[in-house]
Amino acid sequence: MPKKVDHDERHRHIAEAVLRIAGRHGLDRATLRDIAVEAGISLGAVQHYFPSKDELLRHVIDYLSEQVTARIMAGLGDLGDAFSERSFLRLMAAEMLPLDARRRAERRVVQAFGVRAADAPHLADPLREGYHWLHDKVAELIGQAQRSGELRPDLDAEHESIALLAMIEGLAFDILLGVRDPDQAMRSVHYHLDRLGTR
Repeated sequence: MPKKVDHDERHRHIAEAVLRIAGRHGLDRATLRDIAVEAGISLGAVQHYFPSKDELLRHVIDYLSEQVTARIMAGLGDLGDAFSERSFLRLMAAEMLPLDARRRAERRVVQAFGVRAADAPHLADPLREGYHWLHDKVAELIGQAQRSGELRPDLDAEHESIALLAMIEGLAFDILLGVRDPDQAMRSVHYHLDRLGTR
């Protein structure tokens, strides 16, 4: 009897192989064959799920979004009674920044996808949709923090959301370049959010 394949597990297994390659030396020259070798499966098996590298990267981006969201939600549970909108924004920034080996690999995949998407509308669309969704959520959190008195009422939540997300993107690039270390980056996030606060 043929062995039954768990397709969700196979998708996850391939995505994790991509992350391991990205963590070691990036994805610029990685081929589907390289990814198959890393995953310990045949090239045909990879191509069965992902006929092109672009399709594979799009899947990995979706996978990473789920992983980051799950970590943020787990962190929220840890906050318990200490929850505040500002603590949530700090937590979100920490999960988006490349503060350890896992998050550095994730960031390298996101950057590789972004470079490819710049010239490929079919790849750029999901990135834009994801950014707009995240921007709206961050603006909503900032608005809630203003209403609760945690952040200054004179802030423009829409512009502050853009500024915070742009800051996180810039700090992520700085960490990968070695311009600043993870602790410095998080201190900058805390400094920025504290400046927005009423206390």
